[in-house]
Amino acid sequence: MLKIALTGGIGAGKSTAARMFAALGAELIDADVLSREVVAPGSDGLRAVTERFGSEVLDSEGALDRAALAQVVFRDGSARARLESIVHPRVRARSAEIIAALPQNAVVVEDIPLLTETGAAPNHHLALAVEAPLELRLERLTGRGMARDEAQRRIDNQASEKERRRACDVVLDNSGDERALELQVQRLWRERIEPFAANMMSARSAAESEKLRFIVHDEGWEQRFEHTAARLRRIMGSSAVRIDHVGSTAVPGLPATDVIDVQVTVVALSAVERMQSALERAGYFPIVDGRDVSQSGRIPDIADPESTGGQQFLYGSADPGNIVHIHFRAMDGIGRRLAVLFRDWLRQNESARVRYAAEKEEWAARVDSYQEYRAAKESWFRTVGCPEAQEWAHENGWSAPVC
Repeated sequence: MLKIALTGGIGAGKSTAARMFAALGAELIDADVLSREVVAPGSDGLRAVTERFGSEVLDSEGALDRAALAQVVFRDGSARARLESIVHPRVRARSAEIIAALPQNAVVVEDIPLLTETGAAPNHHLALAVEAPLELRLERLTGRGMARDEAQRRIDNQASEKERRRACDVVLDNSGDERALELQVQRLWRERIEPFAANMMSARSAAESEKLRFIVHDEGWEQRFEHTAARLRRIMGSSAVRIDHVGSTAVPGLPATDVIDVQVTVVALSAVERMQSALERAGYFPIVDGRDVSQSGRIPDIADPESTGGQQFLYGSADPGNIVHIHFRAMDGIGRRLAVLFRDWLRQNESARVRYAAEKEEWAARVDSYQEYRAAKESWFRTVGCPEAQEWAHENGWSAPVC
C-alpha cells in the first residue's frame, strides 16, 4: 500500500487536486470530512468540545456551530491547540481504521490541511503540497463569501508556503487554470506514483538510471536527505544512534550522480534485522544488484579499505523520484567512520574536492555502467582517497561524531 499526504493552505486548491487523484484511482481520505465526523451529534468528540468551550459553540439543534467555534479558535492560539488536541487524535484513529480496511494494492491519498503544522509528513511515503499566490487565494476565498480580513487571518494562522515546501516532497503549482493543475497531477501519477506503488507491491527498491550521468550540485539534495532521515527516525526511534548525509551529494560544489547516500549508525546490525518489516512497510527494501548483496541487504562494507570483513546492510527507497541508498553500519565499524571522514575531508579541503571531481569526470569518460564506475571509485578510495583523508584527520584532530 502506498500512503500519500496531500496538503496546502486554505484557498490553494488542495481539494481540487484531491478530486483529480481520486479520478485517477486513488482512495481519498479527507481529514476535513473526518474532523466533522468525529464531532458529530452524539459523539464523544462533541462532548469533549463542549466541555472545553461551553454550549455557546453549539447551534439550536445541538450540533457543533463551526462558525462560532472558528471565531474563538482563530483568534486564540491556545484555544486552537486545545481544539486540535481533541480532534486530531480522533481523526488519526478514524483514518487508520479506514486504511486498514483497504486492499494492500491501494494508493491512499490523505487530504490533510494541517500536515506541516502537525509534523505528520514523515508518516507517509510521499508528501505533496498544492500552492498558489496569496492574492489568488484571497480572491478565491472572498469569492466564496468569506470576508477578506477573515481570509487573511486564516491564512496567517496556517503554515507558510516556505514551511510546506520544506516538509513536502513535491509541490504542485496551482497559479494557473484547473487544466494546468490536472496535467501536473496526471504526470506525477504516471511518472512517480504508479511506479512507486508497483515497487511497493513487488518489494523492491527503485533503481538508478542505467546510464552513468553526473549533474552539478543540487540544493534539493539536502532536503531529500532530511525527508529520508525524518522517515527513518520515525521507524527506528532511538535504535538509530545518528543519521548522516554522506557521499558526493553531501558535499556542496561536487558533481554527483542523482543518488542520495544516507548512513544510519546502529549499536549492532541485529537492530536492522529486527526492523526489516517496518522498513519495508515504509518503502525501504534491500538492494540486490549484483554487488554480492543477500536478500536481507547484507553486504561486505566497501568503505573498509583493508577488507577486514566489515559488514553493512544496504537498502534503497522504492520511490523512483528519490533514489536513495541507505547504509546501516555498526557504531564500532571502520566503515561508519570512513564514510563521515571522507565527506568532511572533501567539504573542508578544496584542493581534494577539485581533484576528486576531476577523477570522477575521468571515470565517467571511460565507463558507461554504474558497476564499472563503482569499481574504479573503490580502487581510488582504497589507494588514494582513504590514506589522504586519514592523514588530514590526524593533522587536524578530526574524530568521528558518536551521537
